[in-house]
Amino acid sequence: MNERRWQMGVLLIVWMAFLFSFVDRLSWPPIMPLASQDLGLSKAEAGSYMTAFYIGYVITQLPGGLLTDRFGYRKVLLGSFFVMGLFTVSMGLINSYHTGFAMRVLAGLGSGAVFSACVRAIFDWFPAKGRGTAMGFFMTASSLGVSVVNMFVPTVANSYSWKTAFFVAGALPLLGLVLGYFFLREKTSAAEQRAQAESSAAFWKDVAHLFKNRNLMVTGFAGFCAMWATWGTATWANTYMNKGLGISLVEAGVIMSIYGVTALLCKPVIGILSDVLKVKRKTLLFIVLFLFGPVLMWFAMTTSASMLYVVAAILGVAAFVYSPIMNNYIGELVPRRLVGTATGFVNTIWQLGSLISPLAVGAVLDATNSYFFAFLTLAIGPLLGAFIILLVKEEAAADGLEPGQAKRAGA
Repeated sequence: MNERRWQMGVLLIVWMAFLFSFVDRLSWPPIMPLASQDLGLSKAEAGSYMTAFYIGYVITQLPGGLLTDRFGYRKVLLGSFFVMGLFTVSMGLINSYHTGFAMRVLAGLGSGAVFSACVRAIFDWFPAKGRGTAMGFFMTASSLGVSVVNMFVPTVANSYSWKTAFFVAGALPLLGLVLGYFFLREKTSAAEQRAQAESSAAFWKDVAHLFKNRNLMVTGFAGFCAMWATWGTATWANTYMNKGLGISLVEAGVIMSIYGVTALLCKPVIGILSDVLKVKRKTLLFIVLFLFGPVLMWFAMTTSASMLYVVAAILGVAAFVYSPIMNNYIGELVPRRLVGTATGFVNTIWQLGSLISPLAVGAVLDATNSYFFAFLTLAIGPLLGAFIILLVKEEAAADGLEPGQAKRAGA
C-alpha cells in the first residue's frame, strides 16, 4: 500500500474510532425514558449515567495523551477499541443503578484516550496545508455518531429491548479493533516517537510547561463552555421532546438525526474554509460560539414538531461547527512532539463541561420541572465561551516550532 493509501486508511480508522466512541457515549440518551422506568431511576440518576461516562472519559484524557506521545497512537487506539466495546456490551447485562454507573465509568475510561491519539495521528500523517480538511472530515464522526445513535438505538430498543441496543453499540468498537489491527500504522514509528520524546531530560519539563501555557488554558476554558452546551443538549434533547412535548421516541430520534446530519456537513466545510481563507481563528470562534446560545434557546422555545425539524437542523450546525477550528488551534499552540499531550490536557478541561452539564440539567429539571430553565442553563455556556476565546494571544508554537520561532497560529 503506497503512502497516500496508508494516509487515507489511517484517517478512516481514526475516524471510526472517534465515531464508535460517540456511539457508545450517546447510546444512553435515546433510550433513557425506557431504561429509567425499567431500572426505577430518578431524572438526576438518569442524567448521572452520562456523567458517569464522562468521569471515566476525563480521567484518561491526559494519561492518554502522554501515552500517545511516548508509545504511539496505534497501541492506544487498539486498547481503546477493546475496553469501550467490552463495557458498552456489559451495559446490556445490568439490573441495578450502581452496576450501570460502574459500567458507564469503565466505558468512559476506554474512550478517553481516543481523541488525543486520533489528533496525533492526523498531525503525523498530514502536513499543515490540508490538515484542516483532514480534521474537518475526522470531526464529522462526532456528528455522525449523533445521527447513527438516533437512527438505530430507539428502533432496536422498541423492536427488541434497550439492553439489546447496548449489545449492538458495543459490538462496533470490537469490529474497529479487528480493522485497526490490520490497517492502522504509524508514519513515525513508536520507537522513533519514544526516542523523540526522550531525546532530552527536559521532556517532563516541557510537559509541565503546558500547564503554564496561557493560550492552552484560555482555549480550554472556552471549550469547556462550548462542550457544556453541546453534550448537555445531546443528553436531554430527546427526553425534552418525548416527555416535554409528547413526541414519540422514534420521531424524536429522527429529529436528532437531522441535527446530527447538519452538524456532520458543516465540519468538512469549515475545515476546507480554514485551509483556504485567511481568517483569524479566534474571530471565527467568537462568532460561532456567540450564535450557539440564541439558537439553543430557539430550540427550547419551539413546541411544534414540524418546526423542530428545521430548528434542530440549524442547532446541529451551531452546536458543532466550532470543533474542527478549536482542534487545529490546539495543535498549532504547541511543539509537534507534544500534540498528543496538549490535546489530552485541553480536552480534559473541555470534557469537564460534558461531565457536569447532564447532571446539572437533571438537577434543574428535578427542581423546576421546566425544560426552558434547563436549556437556559446550557445556553449560558457558549455565550461565555465566545468572550473567553477573545483572550487568546495569537502568537504561539506551531507545527513543531518553539514559541520564539513560531508562525501566527491565529490566521
